[in-house]
Amino acid sequence: MKRNLKVEIFYSFEEENKAEKKRRSRLTLEERLREFAFLQERRWGTDWTTEPIKKIVSFEKTEW
Repeated sequence: MKRNLKVEIFYSFEEENKAEKKRRSRLTLEERLREFAFLQERRWGTDWTTEPIKKIVSFEKTEW
């Protein structure tokens, strides 16, 4: 699979947050779910759907 990578430099967190919100608003439902699954796997490992999860708090704020 060919990936298009883009590097952007932001001068503030607010500017980066606006760009991320705009990027997420352009995602389809399928793309959002794929991104969510990727984040779940990154946080909990590949067995996150079959193994019990140690109960700790971890979250990322999204504005979809």
